[in-house]
Amino acid sequence: MAQLNLKISQRGFLLVSIPLVFEIIFVSVLTSLNAQLEAEMRREAHAKDVVRTVFKLQRDMLDCATAAASFSLTNDVYSDERFPLTQRWVKQDLEQLDSLIGNNYEQARKLKYTHAVAERGLKLFDDLKNRKPEAATLDSIIGTGATYGRVRSLVGQLGGATRDIIEEEERVLAQSPVMQSQHREMVQKALVVGVGLNVVLAVMLAMFFSKGITKRLEIMTENSQRVAKGEPLNEPVDGVDEIAQLDRTFHKMVDDLTQAERHKQQLLQTVSHDLRSPLSSVRGILTLLSAGAMGPLPEKALNKVKIAEADVERLIKLITDLLDLEKIAEGKSVLEVSSVPVKRLVERAVNSIVSLAEEKGINISRTIDPVNVLGDEDRLVQVIVNLLSNAIKFSPDGGEIEIEAEALEAGASSAGEAERSVIEITVSDRGRGVPEELRSKIFERFEQVKKTDATESGGSGLGLAICKSIVELHGGSLGVRDNSGGGSVFWLRIPSN
Repeated sequence: MAQLNLKISQRGFLLVSIPLVFEIIFVSVLTSLNAQLEAEMRREAHAKDVVRTVFKLQRDMLDCATAAASFSLTNDVYSDERFPLTQRWVKQDLEQLDSLIGNNYEQARKLKYTHAVAERGLKLFDDLKNRKPEAATLDSIIGTGATYGRVRSLVGQLGGATRDIIEEEERVLAQSPVMQSQHREMVQKALVVGVGLNVVLAVMLAMFFSKGITKRLEIMTENSQRVAKGEPLNEPVDGVDEIAQLDRTFHKMVDDLTQAERHKQQLLQTVSHDLRSPLSSVRGILTLLSAGAMGPLPEKALNKVKIAEADVERLIKLITDLLDLEKIAEGKSVLEVSSVPVKRLVERAVNSIVSLAEEKGINISRTIDPVNVLGDEDRLVQVIVNLLSNAIKFSPDGGEIEIEAEALEAGASSAGEAERSVIEITVSDRGRGVPEELRSKIFERFEQVKKTDATESGGSGLGLAICKSIVELHGGSLGVRDNSGGGSVFWLRIPSN
């Protein structure tokens, strides 16, 4: 069964329909056995009713004869009233027997004879009761008289007529408990066998359903892990179901990703060697031209050279940023981790952009706690420089930028062990701020607050993305919030020493 080329939906249908068919068969068998048991119980109850009614008929016939004889002898009122009552009882007993025996031909034939005997008896008892008192002597009723002989003969005939009926029903009563016990045992065996087969069937179906699925899912899971490790994939799984289709799609996707990665590497190599080098040469020539190394230029031409030089510088920076991002994403960027004073990081970053701040008349204030961080000094300086540069670009002339660094209180891990403390460094400005809906997007590649920022301020849209990648390499986080006095507060948190 495991080799059947079935889809998951078809396997699911089998998983449901086969137990359902089995349950229907099991319930049908159980219902049949219960019906047989109930039929045997009804048969026993019917036999008891027949025997009880026959005995009641015999007793009522004797009561009727006794009432008739007693009235003939004593002419008492009690016997006179009891006689019609016993007659009615006899007739009711006969009707009850007719109803009980029903279509049983053999017993119906015997009951017909019983009817005839009972009718003769009732007529005889009625004649005996209506005999005139003077004729009704003790010698004519009891003893050797003709009437006594007829009564005795009639009682014997009635007993013979019902004896066969009683014997047949007594055989039923003797056999019925045994038959009922056998039926109950069969019901119990059916329950045990049915439940056992149901369990076995469920296990077999579960194995059938999972054997062709679980193993292939494990292969696909292993393939996903191989993709993360850069290892070759397993061979495509067999089958025509949804899992096989998904695996083929997964293989195609990985092939496409591999090809795309290969194209990207080729592009990066082209950018790195075939584009950045010529641009650097162009930048050198433009720098020489603007410096007058090749003779003085007209003012109009000099302005054009400076604009071209700025554009080339921006392209080189964009290429450098892209290469840096790819190195970090591919894990090729190695951190030189050491314990670094935060104050030294901030001072190096401020010194790098102090001339830019002085051009706009911006004051940079610093509030630095004497704490150390564990990280790559040059990389962290790169992050702070980028945040300061952005703050200067978007701050009004003559504004102020604040840099603060403090140690946050250490928390506790879920295991109850103390976590390492965290250093938070913030850069606050009084610029335009960052809308709330963009506070997470601006850390993505080529995302900026305004589309015109790239041309107006010379940004590439990669600086914050690089900062985020560097901070995350240090096990930290980077974000932005509103400044209470207007503007934005960019913060980064990294583990302390």
